[in-house]
Amino acid sequence: MNTINNKNNICIHFVGLQSRERMIFERVINFNKTHGLQVQICNDITSAHLVISTEFAFSRLRQIENDQVIWVITKNVALGDIQIEPPLFISQVMKVLENAIKLVNKKQEVKHSIQASASKTTHNEKAISEPNEPSDSEKAMLCALVIDDSSAIRKQLELELRISKVAADFAESGEQALEKVKQRQFDLIFLDIMMPGIDGYETCKLIRANTEYKKTPIIMLSGKTSPLDEVQGIIAGATSYLTKPVKSADFQKVLARVTAWVTNFKAEEQKKKQLLNRVT
Repeated sequence: MNTINNKNNICIHFVGLQSRERMIFERVINFNKTHGLQVQICNDITSAHLVISTEFAFSRLRQIENDQVIWVITKNVALGDIQIEPPLFISQVMKVLENAIKLVNKKQEVKHSIQASASKTTHNEKAISEPNEPSDSEKAMLCALVIDDSSAIRKQLELELRISKVAADFAESGEQALEKVKQRQFDLIFLDIMMPGIDGYETCKLIRANTEYKKTPIIMLSGKTSPLDEVQGIIAGATSYLTKPVKSADFQKVLARVTAWVTNFKAEEQKKKQLLNRVT
């Protein structure tokens, strides 16, 4: 068997697996641990980076964090982030585990990137896991760009943003969005993947090429559930990922996290400018 490498210590939690299924997973994991794979099996699902579940158990899962990867033993490609068809074979599990580890690493990189950039103290830089919640007055200063060719989606997101007192502008295509980002600075961007003309991946890359948008949060919107789509979005420069149809609770959770980061980031940038002005 080929070995798998990972950058971080990864915690795996099993839900509803039969003894034979779990034995196969544990054999593959233990083999790779002897070759440097940093992974452990944990009993607490809330601590897990990777949750491996049966199709039946998946229907009973309740609280799942956005940065967790869900791997389901099923033929239904709509369940979870990654699927593997039964019956299980070691070579098959090894191959899919490698993709799962890559997706976990990508999600953790995005999470740590947001946290690491979220705040700085006066004397020491350090990452924070939960930035301060911005006030309504601070949120009102933020403006989002929604890029989607669907008028229904644009209207839905406009209403969702209004709930959190975030202003919005809209583009119906990647080309139109690129013109808008040249004209003004947006604080966050919601970007559909499948659009006429240039798609969301290419649009994301072109926006990131603009130096003013190197750190602007870009949240991808997609009707697809394949983990490869999410990985491709992250590679293109996306900060986070929402699956359509967008659920209000999921949207507001991501929006709260992103607006908190933006508000803290803008405050730190303002402090830098004030300090620079004093020095000069």
